[in-house]
Amino acid sequence: MQPGTERWIDVDGVRAHAVEWGDPDREQRILLVHGLGASTLSWEPVGGRLATALDATVTAVDLPGFGLTRIPAGRRATVGASGRLVAALLAELGPAVVFGNSMGGAIGVGLAARHPDLVRALVLVDPALPQRGVRLPPWQLVTRMAPLMVPQIGGRVLGMRARRLGPAGMVDTTLEWSVAHPERVDPALRERLVALATERSTFPEVPTAYADAARSLFFYFQRGMPADLGRVKCPTLIVHGVLDRLVPVSSARAVAARHPEFALEVIDDCGHAPQLELPDRFLELVTPWLTALPAAVRE
Repeated sequence: MQPGTERWIDVDGVRAHAVEWGDPDREQRILLVHGLGASTLSWEPVGGRLATALDATVTAVDLPGFGLTRIPAGRRATVGASGRLVAALLAELGPAVVFGNSMGGAIGVGLAARHPDLVRALVLVDPALPQRGVRLPPWQLVTRMAPLMVPQIGGRVLGMRARRLGPAGMVDTTLEWSVAHPERVDPALRERLVALATERSTFPEVPTAYADAARSLFFYFQRGMPADLGRVKCPTLIVHGVLDRLVPVSSARAVAARHPEFALEVIDDCGHAPQLELPDRFLELVTPWLTALPAAVRE
């Protein structure tokens, strides 16, 4: 892994934590948006390599309430609020190819639909998608997520769970759901994830932020995302792990069937975060697709 340079960016009334790889003056810019409960660390295995392979400036950002980005008083960590922050960030940095994993993929879809001038292309990595026509998720997932749908309760449940498991337990539980084979994750990166979770355990807003984001994501599925997918006009690639336990690969295949203009690549024996679990394979799929785009699109 190539370490990036930490930055703090004041945007949309938030002091956002970001990590940047590559020369900041490159014409091509890539923005990496993490998923629910994740952070810039989820892009560490690929950020520097993308910058080198594509001669690009690559920026990963912590959304409000996640990673090291705190939530100002009176703000909520909803998908809509995060989307507005990302739009404001791109308005400042310049248009970019947007990568989004899980919830970050849903944010990317909304961004491309509402701000097409800011998104050169989309790479949706196991994106959170409406699961119409898909069997119910595993009962363990339903049990974990159901309390989050109830305001004032979801945050309390998550807070109790975090105190019971501790930072290392929370990281390991998250990895069990996010990757098919947790042993593939670099041990040094896991230690950094635990250190971040330990620091975040002192942030009182964390449980409520997670619950707010999860609840708003569910409502976006129902009320806006299907239409937004139809409004995406930029080149779009979906990369999805076949063994994803959070968003079934059948959801990605269904979206690709409804939108044949989207490219779809599936990764065998891989879970919800290919860039974390199988970074080499992930880059083998993503880099040629981006390189094949016309320079006018990428830059």
